[in-house]
Parts: sequence; C-alpha cells; structure tokens
Amino acid sequence: MKIFGHPVHVMLVHFPSALFPMDLVCSIIAYAYDINSFVYASFYAMAGGVVLGGMAILAGGIDLLGVAKDKPRLVVKVLIHGSINTTVVIGYSVIAFLAYKNYPQLLPDSLLMIAGKGALVTFMIVGNYFGGNLVLKEKIGVD
Repeated sequence: MKIFGHPVHVMLVHFPSALFPMDLVCSIIAYAYDINSFVYASFYAMAGGVVLGGMAILAGGIDLLGVAKDKPRLVVKVLIHGSINTTVVIGYSVIAFLAYKNYPQLLPDSLLMIAGKGALVTFMIVGNYFGGNLVLKEKIGVD
C-alpha cells in the first residue's frame, strides 16, 4: 500500500517503535522520581503508539495480500512479524484502556506494569527485527 509512491506501512511503523520505548522511559522516571508530568507524557506516548500502531497493522495487512500474491515463500515470515507486533499493540491497547479509566487523574505505573511494558518493548524489538529483515533483504513493501 502506497501513498504518492511511499510505502505507508514502512512510514507508520516508526511511530510505535519510538513511542512505546518513550512510554517505558517516562513510566520509569515517573515511578522513580514521583514526577506527575511524566505520568501524562507516558500516557500520551502510549496512546499515540497504540493509534499509529493500529494504522500500521492495517497497512501491513494490506501489504500481506500483495506478498501472498507476489512472494508466497515469504508469507510465514510476514505472519511472524505481524503476529509479534500485533500482540505488542494489543498489549499496549489494554494498558492504555486501563490507564484511560482513571483519566484525567492518571496514576504512576506499578513496578509490575513497568516490567510488563519492558517485556512488550523487548518483544516489539524482536518483531521489528523480522520486519526490518523483510524490508531490507526481501524488499517487501518498498518495491
């Protein structure tokens, strides 16, 4: 899927890839130093990552149709990448929903929640490795 010749999925994936780790860092700072503004920064980074991650999932799903047609040998790799990163976005969506229930009085994350976010970010890095491999080596989404 392209807009003005540019691959939409490749453009969108950079936002959750940056915003989810930013959320994690802000959550750690808010917890460690009890600075409430970092709680809000964390929430907005997470919300942006969820919205743009959802858009990236849709664009990637459309790209999957082209891969299945043009390069069927790569479908399994694409599904692994998509499954990992979709799981991350779903996990973050649940966390964002739980946080939003307290909005506008957001609370700092617990250590358990911070550990969960750390696990999701780590999982995302693995998924991004697969995605980068598909783009850089196989030219998926950019040809």
